[in-house]
Amino acid sequence: MKQISFIHMADLHLDAPFSSLADVDKASIRRNELVNCLQSIVEKVRAQNVELLIISGDFFEDSSVRGSTILTAKNLFSELYKTEIIIIPGNHDPIRENSYYKVSKWSSNVHILEDSGQVLYLEKYNACIYNMGARGDVTKDCLTIFDKDISSERFNILIFHGTVDIPFEEENYNSITSKEIFSLGMDYVALGHMHCYSRLQNGRTVMINPGSPEPMGFDEEGEHGYIQGRIILSEENQKSVEAEFVHSATRHYYNVEINVNNCTCAEEIIEKMRLAEQLKLFQTDLYSITFKGFVPKEYIIGIKSILEAFQQSCFFMKIKNQTSIQFDYEQYLEDPGIKGEFVRRILDMQENETLAERRETLHMALQYGLQAIESGRIDQ
Repeated sequence: MKQISFIHMADLHLDAPFSSLADVDKASIRRNELVNCLQSIVEKVRAQNVELLIISGDFFEDSSVRGSTILTAKNLFSELYKTEIIIIPGNHDPIRENSYYKVSKWSSNVHILEDSGQVLYLEKYNACIYNMGARGDVTKDCLTIFDKDISSERFNILIFHGTVDIPFEEENYNSITSKEIFSLGMDYVALGHMHCYSRLQNGRTVMINPGSPEPMGFDEEGEHGYIQGRIILSEENQKSVEAEFVHSATRHYYNVEINVNNCTCAEEIIEKMRLAEQLKLFQTDLYSITFKGFVPKEYIIGIKSILEAFQQSCFFMKIKNQTSIQFDYEQYLEDPGIKGEFVRRILDMQENETLAERRETLHMALQYGLQAIESGRIDQ
């Protein structure tokens, strides 16, 4: 039996600005944590003698990466004497003349792929590494690889940074179908670009996008990590892929809605937040809180004081106020028109309703209905 081991990561985005945090110090902490994440992965590669470290694009943020960060990465890679590091550029670290991929001298075990016409053959592992999309013409690259003589006696790996099985729209980077990729007959396809984990398999070909090892923003909830695996060639010349998702995120992002109906002060909102089952606060994590519901017209929510109450409970919190003005329905009771008729009917239904949940639903219907009648819109 023969085999080749690998760790597959993507979309680390070294030196990403984290501007959405609007906090210089915390953004700096997050950037340092990206470097720490790389160091942790490299240490695992070294400790377990992993043969290939595959990086499927967006290794760094080209517009903001510092030379010192690149130097750190280069030094880490140069210490992996027994490992081949294979990188394909992505849309955030594209190949261009003044890119660090071009102007920096990387150690001999680092291979930066940019031409689908060239196959990286690693003789000591009997492995062929293919790539496509580095220059942006993924359809042409796919055809180029399809025309090659791919030997089943070798380990065949394709590295690709792009969009798979998503409608081909102009904003989708390097769009292609999984059917086209599977037609190439690879053993393992190392994807990058989308920041969430996905796995597809067709026959012996396994295609995995590990997602980003660290989440980059509030649109990236859930677990984040990388792939550790191996490709096995049996004595009967049968291949199989073993691949495991490894959790690596230091922090997690959460989006939470809080209903602040009828609250008249910050203390009431803070209490609702503390009691909300959907809001479990961890000191390491980041939270985007959205207030929903109806509050009295005279009450202006003081977001700053609410944030101060939770500043020791989590790493970062921001609040969006999407509440609406609460209508005083009693002023409509004597109205002879449609507004009065609507209010009277809802209140009659409320009075005859025994279930508290149903009464609350009718109250919300009353508020939304008056909002629609008064302003011609409903705030959701």
